[in-house]
Amino acid sequence: MITVQSVRVTPVAAPPTGFGGDARNIAQGGPTYANVYLQITTSDHQLNGSSIIFTNGHGLKEMCQLTEQFATRFLLGGDSPIRVDTLHEGTNFGRLCQMMLQDSDYGWLGAVGMSRMAIGAIINGLWDLLAKQQQKPGWHVLAQMQPEQLIACIDFEHISDVLAPADALALLKHAQQGLPQRIDRVYQRGLLAYNTAGWSGISIEQLQAQTRLMIERRWPQIKIKVGASFAHSRAQLTEQGKAASRHQLDQLAKAAADDDLTRLRAVFETIEQHDHRHHPLQIAVDSNQVFDIRSATVYIGHLAKELYRLNPAYKIVWFEEPTTPHSAMAHLAIQHSLQLSFTDYEPPLSVPLSTGEQGASPVVFKDSLFANLGRFEHELTCAIDVIQMDYSRVAGIADNLAILLLAQQARSQGRDVRICPHTGGIGLCEGMRNVQALQHALFGHTNNKGTPDILEFVEEPDRSVHEGVFSNPAVVVDGYYQMDSSPGVGVDYTEAGLARYRLPDGSAWTDSDECRTLAKRLCGNA
Repeated sequence: MITVQSVRVTPVAAPPTGFGGDARNIAQGGPTYANVYLQITTSDHQLNGSSIIFTNGHGLKEMCQLTEQFATRFLLGGDSPIRVDTLHEGTNFGRLCQMMLQDSDYGWLGAVGMSRMAIGAIINGLWDLLAKQQQKPGWHVLAQMQPEQLIACIDFEHISDVLAPADALALLKHAQQGLPQRIDRVYQRGLLAYNTAGWSGISIEQLQAQTRLMIERRWPQIKIKVGASFAHSRAQLTEQGKAASRHQLDQLAKAAADDDLTRLRAVFETIEQHDHRHHPLQIAVDSNQVFDIRSATVYIGHLAKELYRLNPAYKIVWFEEPTTPHSAMAHLAIQHSLQLSFTDYEPPLSVPLSTGEQGASPVVFKDSLFANLGRFEHELTCAIDVIQMDYSRVAGIADNLAILLLAQQARSQGRDVRICPHTGGIGLCEGMRNVQALQHALFGHTNNKGTPDILEFVEEPDRSVHEGVFSNPAVVVDGYYQMDSSPGVGVDYTEAGLARYRLPDGSAWTDSDECRTLAKRLCGNA
């Protein structure tokens, strides 16, 4: 009998001078990329489970404390020890997921946010244990579970209006057809990937150089950050004590679109000059939630029309996080306004919307996938075209499995949603490749129109927190995640990785007085 023996939570982070930490990200303003690193030890010293929560700087200490408290209660506080050797049997794994998801005391704290993320870390740690005990990759062990075992992991309470348990069971039973072939495809082909390269803090010349590099390295798509000047101008008005009028905000949005038009034009012209592949580099953009509904509509409409005027082939494959991710109706309103604005264009003009990296529960995705206004009652309408759920923002694989099934249910009803999860932060590429691989294995790798799903990756030649940091790092070659048969989910830190990035005494944090001071502050010691 193998049982859970102890839990350990470690704060891990990269200094601002490290991967992703410089002032390039317009929403977080130069974040300190960080992990809550949960380790679950068992009575078999060769079998331990790991999971991470990705976060930014401040709040790391509190997230670590909450995760440790939750893990101690759920994994060590019961009348009998948690058995690891039987997690794969029947609905044992699912029952543990339900025990945490339906805990009324913690639910009272809010069924989203820190409490759900802490529960997700525990669920993902148990998933890692389950996969290692079965000696299979995390996605593979779930793909081969029986449909009844998978739906046992899901809390259907608030999503059954569009996805009842029987609906999910039917989708999973249908997925058994061709499953071995799709599993083989994941191993042989891998997962289509794109790179976030166009950070807002770099010059146009640097942006052009990055684009050329992405072409040389055979990436199929990159993402460009936009909206920075709007966020900056709005902040300036606030600092000056000025109350902006709606007209002023509209003008700021239009001016920001003109600023970004210059940057995007340079990118598209670089592609025209240097990318001679049959399928040239595609461009997505990301504004990290800086707009309200009206500003987003003004900005996107102006940017898209001006790009179209330059060249109808200058297409944005999606516009990410145009506004708060918590409102499906906001995205539906933006989408409807844009559709009306683009009506008379031939060839057609459209800007698909995407969001989800901060979607905190399956309910957010249910609303986005099945939102409907009265004027659309005879149409199959999604508030967004691309869903981008996160490995650690929701309650782990239990919630992500629910989200995958919600998306498949939407597809079965004719909606052409794409599934393109969020990664980028430390450990997210490693964890989320399993969710995307599970999606490919169960339901295929394209939407109804045959457009492929694609998974984010962040890689630059001079910075990395993948290789040397994780024991099974995410690797992308020629635009595809490489998938091997290593057991587990793959977020185990190497000893060298922990020695470098552990707070507050990792070598990356003791290299300078500035880093030592920041480390103390992040750990609550200053």
